[in-house]
Amino acid sequence: MLYDLAAVAAAVSIAFSNLIAPPAIRHLGPVVFNCWRLAAALLALLGLVIARGAWSAPSSGQMLALAASSLLGIVTADSCFYAAMARLGPRRTSVLYTSWAAFAALLGYLILGEALSWVKVAGIACVIGGVWLAILFRGGKSTTKEEPHGSLLAGVVFGLLSALSAAGAVLIARPVMAQGLDPLMATVIRAAVGLPGLVLLSRLPGFREPMPLTLAIALRSAASGLLGMGVGMTLVLFALSSQPVGIVSTLSSITPVAILPLLWVTTGVRPAPVAWLGAACAVIGAAAIASGY
Repeated sequence: MLYDLAAVAAAVSIAFSNLIAPPAIRHLGPVVFNCWRLAAALLALLGLVIARGAWSAPSSGQMLALAASSLLGIVTADSCFYAAMARLGPRRTSVLYTSWAAFAALLGYLILGEALSWVKVAGIACVIGGVWLAILFRGGKSTTKEEPHGSLLAGVVFGLLSALSAAGAVLIARPVMAQGLDPLMATVIRAAVGLPGLVLLSRLPGFREPMPLTLAIALRSAASGLLGMGVGMTLVLFALSSQPVGIVSTLSSITPVAILPLLWVTTGVRPAPVAWLGAACAVIGAAAIASGY
């Protein structure tokens, strides 16, 4: 139960991170923003690890696995996600990205032999369906950013590749975390590997920041990184130390549901009734996953 709650708490933390991120993303561009948020999370977590003296050195095999997980989950998945968003818009991309939970559950079964009961499989389906409803019928005025731009097929391919990469990243990290590696240390390693990859990507033409960094944008980026990468990913890795990848990925993917009341409070726009229905389905599904059946 504790590990299930950790995965849900990760989704809530990432929801807060996503809520404060958009102004910084628009100001810096998505890749440069990712560099700043990851750097802030890395510095904070490294300081925390040093302060508590948690220097349990991982083996070379664990280091390689976490490095591969970082390149897949932080560099590849994020880059493909934003490439899909540029073509499909944020809402359609988010719907495609929720398929990472199903990918993770299937890969966990095929590669790690993590069998799930029918109750938990039904719970996973319920959560994914609820998240879809929450995204598609969230409410609010549509904008030109929701209209497809460029190749629709390319957008779908990038979206599915992002989801598959995220699932692969969790799948690779699962055996390492099951061996008892400290989640904070694992997050530090993943961030330390992913940051240079994002920095290199940000130097390519078309990825440079459109406007110079300001103190307000730097603080917003840092806060988003601490909540999303720092707290959120550490909780996901902690949950992976005990729970199958399908369960952890599903519970931590309810961010679009968790963000509904936050958007209502901050913008005053009431989500559509169907979105609340989706939220209810996701909660029911999460309860089924956390059950002992």
